[in-house]
Amino acid sequence: MKLLKLGFIALSFLIVATVSASEIRHYKGEDVNTVEEAISVLKKYNTELEKLLKAEELKAQDMAKIHQMTYSMENALEILEGSLNITQRNLEELHLSSETMKTDKAQIYGQLYLEGVSFYTEK
Repeated sequence: MKLLKLGFIALSFLIVATVSASEIRHYKGEDVNTVEEAISVLKKYNTELEKLLKAEELKAQDMAKIHQMTYSMENALEILEGSLNITQRNLEELHLSSETMKTDKAQIYGQLYLEGVSFYTEK
């Protein structure tokens, strides 16, 4: 009898988990194509997230809002990550150019690096 009861509990849990998973909505998120758009999206949603997290209790509608916002936030971080990777590659090329005394390449990659990093260093 105890085994039957445990089996019933496990089956009930499985059914609830399956229903919950099928009810999850997925969103596209905002299109983010530039570093500037990425920063704008993060500022917007970080402000909203901070407000939601200050609540005494996160309600179901708060969790749904957070879930939806994270899609746009992930899109923004993906753009920033790509931009930072390009900036890193340009710095590496500058490094290698300086090592091998290739002044023409150093000027090109140095400028590309400065343009890429300026976003992160300018106020």
